[in-house]
Amino acid sequence: MFIDQKGKLFGKISIIDLLVIIVVIVAVLGSVLAFAKVKSGAVLTENRSLISESTLDTLEVRMRLKEVRSMTADSIHIGDEVYAKDTNKYLGKVARVEIEPAKRIITGFKGDVKEAEVPERMDVIMVLEVMGSRTDNGYFTGNNIHLVYGSSMEILTPTIQSTPEIEGLAVIKK
Repeated sequence: MFIDQKGKLFGKISIIDLLVIIVVIVAVLGSVLAFAKVKSGAVLTENRSLISESTLDTLEVRMRLKEVRSMTADSIHIGDEVYAKDTNKYLGKVARVEIEPAKRIITGFKGDVKEAEVPERMDVIMVLEVMGSRTDNGYFTGNNIHLVYGSSMEILTPTIQSTPEIEGLAVIKK
């Protein structure tokens, strides 16, 4: 019908050539559309923030490092700068450090459940002051790090690398 014995469409163009032309046209159109979205601001890029700097508040972020040794607890200092390890983006500064005995839920031989202290371990609560904002989509730092209650985040300070859990988020200064 439309394809002859040589595999040409209408006897003029190869089907493979036609497929290559279609793929190239789709790629060019996709690139143009993507560039237009970035230029219009519809896509978040590395140098564009979700929130403007003029609307940044001071957030209080409570992070719990569970069952650490005293050496780790002693290595966290007020004023330490904290960074997200995966992106190396600045989070904030340590404002307070609280230390509690580490506890773990254990089950006895008879099925009874108890909370017991973990020997030679402690929980460290780091309270960070972070420049950011609370939006309809949650809490964000000024450089687009989404802070989610109950989530873990790998962090770096000048002296430690750890993965604490976020256990509290609040706006403290507007």
